[in-house]
Amino acid sequence: MTSPDLVERVRRALIQPPLISGKPRIVVAVSGGADSVALLHVLVALRSRLALTLHIAHLDHGLRAASCDDAQFVRRLGEQWGVPATIAQRPVQERCAREGWSLEDGARRIRYQFFLEVADRLSAAYVALAHTADDQAETVLMRLLRGSGLTGLGAMPVTRPLSDAGRGAQTQVIRPFLSVWRREILAYLDAHHLSYRDDVTNHNSRMLRNRIRHELLPLLEQRYNPRVKGALTQLAEQSRCDEGYLRVAAQRQWKRLVKVQAPAEVRIRVVSFLRQPQALQRQLVRQAIRAVRGDLTQFEFRHWREIERLFVERPQGTQLHLPGGVVLRREEAQVVLRLVEEAAPAELADGAAKRYTAPIT
Repeated sequence: MTSPDLVERVRRALIQPPLISGKPRIVVAVSGGADSVALLHVLVALRSRLALTLHIAHLDHGLRAASCDDAQFVRRLGEQWGVPATIAQRPVQERCAREGWSLEDGARRIRYQFFLEVADRLSAAYVALAHTADDQAETVLMRLLRGSGLTGLGAMPVTRPLSDAGRGAQTQVIRPFLSVWRREILAYLDAHHLSYRDDVTNHNSRMLRNRIRHELLPLLEQRYNPRVKGALTQLAEQSRCDEGYLRVAAQRQWKRLVKVQAPAEVRIRVVSFLRQPQALQRQLVRQAIRAVRGDLTQFEFRHWREIERLFVERPQGTQLHLPGGVVLRREEAQVVLRLVEEAAPAELADGAAKRYTAPIT
């Protein structure tokens, strides 16, 4: 049950530099598709060498008639390889409709929450995902088409905190396959005679990622650059490196420019803020939004432009409403960020205390 090339590459990815430490408990996200089956197989091969305790997590999104068969396939896989499994179903479509999420975004949110619940119950420090270098290239191109900045172009990091699991430590997402190409995964599965499930929704052209995977990337490879996927993954790596430097530089200025009044309120000194390079200003704003809201979901470049105007030209008393209930208020010497319950914005009023709502469509 070993393949020296891929198994050894994953072993090195896990320990040099270390993605894991100690004798870790790892929740392995297994959909039943090629990538996740290969990841589980490789981690089982490394289980004794790295003292891994593995647990499968599989979420049935309830979007396809065959999804129950996928769940049974994963259950049997766990039994065959001696890995316990948690298999659950969530009404993804109904939740997305209720919350106003797209199906892709909502399914991801619900799936990650499920992984965190499983990790929390098992006191597992890691959730292993089977994203490959192909997934990374697709993500970069998708974000480029959407006009993402440096942070977005960094795409998926090899590891990141999933969330504070309430145990004094964070649950970490790890992606041991992020430098492995899909063709290598398929060759591994073929060499070991491993079967897997084919999710028909991966061919649904209504989803942007599928159009990029099956239409745009093949066209770019054929007519523009046969190594375009490698170029895109290099762009992701460089963007993460540069964004990391800016984040550290912004952190140095944080205590001097920003005052955290409460868990959901941050104050930024205007004069000192405007003296910073624009790149650091944006990092400081992103960090402030994270401080009051926890994430940057739905925060886009156009919102940054409105924030910039708030600091530079909007009169005292102006309020700017951003997605997720984040409200910025321009005061005489500072801009205050607060988290409030989302509500329909009031009509614009005349005078210094007028209310301004950023475009969110």
